[in-house]
Amino acid sequence: MTAVAGEPIELPWLDFPRFRCFGCSPVNPIGLALKFHRTESGEVAARTTFSAEYASYPGIVHGGIVNVLVDEVMGDMIAIEHGLLAFSITLRTTMLLPLRTGTEYVTTARVTSTGNGKIRAEADVTGPDGEVHMMASAVYQPIRSEQARELMGIGDDEFEQIKHYFDHQIGQS
Repeated sequence: MTAVAGEPIELPWLDFPRFRCFGCSPVNPIGLALKFHRTESGEVAARTTFSAEYASYPGIVHGGIVNVLVDEVMGDMIAIEHGLLAFSITLRTTMLLPLRTGTEYVTTARVTSTGNGKIRAEADVTGPDGEVHMMASAVYQPIRSEQARELMGIGDDEFEQIKHYFDHQIGQS
């Protein structure tokens, strides 16, 4: 999947009726409904404005929700860039500045290395002032097709639409 800077990047599984991902599904009424695009530098990114429903303290976004944000952006970036669906097996975050409700943030993600069947990624959450509010790094394990079918109950029709996201090799670090 390629996209010109600023244009939306479509995720094929968003059309599945049972798909209700908290991070990216447009039909999950309590989710983030993230939409992805490519930046001028070529990175995968998502713009997010958190409502008060995602606050911990008044006006401050809950840190757990921001962890969901970076995990989702890195995971979907891996699908977009490497054609692989993957589970995060480690996630490390550093909160530099609080995120405020009602403020737009941009989360960008990139792969830092691949090898030993794992993908390592990083993400930054940047505020409107250009300051980085959160940095994240994670390790992802690609999902095998039999795992996906068993864990997610993917039927033949759905699997046919996304089968190219499973069971192929990733590059070496």
